[in-house]
Order: sequence, then C-alpha cells, then structure tokens
Amino acid sequence: MNKDEEYKKPNTRPVPILITLTAAGISCVVSIMKQLSFADFVLRLLITVIIFGILGCLVRVFLDMGFKVDKKEEEKKASEAEDEEAGESEDDSEEKSEDEEQTQE
Repeated sequence: MNKDEEYKKPNTRPVPILITLTAAGISCVVSIMKQLSFADFVLRLLITVIIFGILGCLVRVFLDMGFKVDKKEEEKKASEAEDEEAGESEDDSEEKSEDEEQTQE
C-alpha cells in the first residue's frame, strides 16, 4: 500500500460539540421567539445541552466503529492485492525458468 493510498481515519472529535451547539442554538432561538422567562430559558437550554451532548457522543462512537470496519476492509483489500501481485511475480518467474530450461536442452 502506497503512502498516498494509506487509510486515514476521519476526525470525529468535533461531532458531539457540533451537534450540541446546533441544538442549543435552535433551542435559544425558539425560547426567544416564545418570550420565555430567564429561568425557563436557562432550564430548557441546560436540558437541551445535556440530551444532545449524550446523543452526540453516541453518534461519535458509532462513527468510530464504522471507520474501524472500513479500515479493516481496506487492509484486507490491500493484503489481497499484495498477495495477487506476489502470485503473479512467482508465475512469471516460473514461466521464465521453464523457457530457459527448454532453450538449454
């Protein structure tokens, strides 16, 4: 496997943060539009951040698991390709040695 073709796992670290911030922003906009009191506003925001923080972490775990499977498949394909290349080079060397033997006789 060449360095150019080397598997690079995508960075999933910001996924929970992005999900949480998006949900918190939407919650803030809805709370402002409904003209909630400050206590209700903060309570809704806190609950939203907690719930979507947990959901974001779960999404990240599932993404990481999926990328591990992808990495294993890439490694398997690469090893199969290397085996095929090695097999072809052995076949070529066997054919050359047979041709040399026939010419020597």
